[in-house]
Amino acid sequence: MAVKPLSSTLKVLQVLDVIASAPTPLRLTQIARALGEARGAVHQRLVTLATAGWVEQTGDGAYRLTLRIVAQGAMAMKQASLGERLATALEDLVATSGETSSIAVLDGAEAVIVRRVESGGMLRADLRVGTRLPLDRTAFGRVLVAHAPAGTVSRLRAAGVPLPAPEVIERVRAEGIAISEGPGPRALSAVAAPIFDLAGNCLCALAASGPYAGFDAARCAAAVRTVASRINARLQGAP
Repeated sequence: MAVKPLSSTLKVLQVLDVIASAPTPLRLTQIARALGEARGAVHQRLVTLATAGWVEQTGDGAYRLTLRIVAQGAMAMKQASLGERLATALEDLVATSGETSSIAVLDGAEAVIVRRVESGGMLRADLRVGTRLPLDRTAFGRVLVAHAPAGTVSRLRAAGVPLPAPEVIERVRAEGIAISEGPGPRALSAVAAPIFDLAGNCLCALAASGPYAGFDAARCAAAVRTVASRINARLQGAP
């Protein structure tokens, strides 16, 4: 006989997902509206999450994630052995593209850089570990949204998070990469590609990024494709 999941626990986790999908703290009424449920029931789940240390209230009474989620994310990366597996690949990407290489994951309503190897050039992309990036205007964000589960994308859209246009998402899926370029002396350009696990789920995005001036998008695209293909092969069991 199959063991059924606890419906009460699933409802608590739904509240956590709603808060994680919003770029700013949410009030009780906003969370209840997103879930389509009564404020009293949602408030009880918020109290549960707050007691467990997963959410906290701001000074004006809104709810946000605590930084506990950061430690959990770091441990998830460690347990998946992603840090060790990707370290050499990031260095290879720097060598072949000549630009800074980074890994980012989808965290709530943004892409967050979790690993980075700098290029040796005088001009470098100023995107440090922990930098949070919008999903609609960056190569990282476009890749992560294009390969995110449909339910995740629906929640983000319902929360009002700016997302890439449908035609952009389709192009990213078809081409296997996303490119973001912004003219200007301080603007950055990037090329990103998805990294998948054995089941075909997008774990993160790999990118080469650098200052717009002198950024060779074609060379970086070729380098990102090659390194991403190598990582995906390894993660999916190829020697």
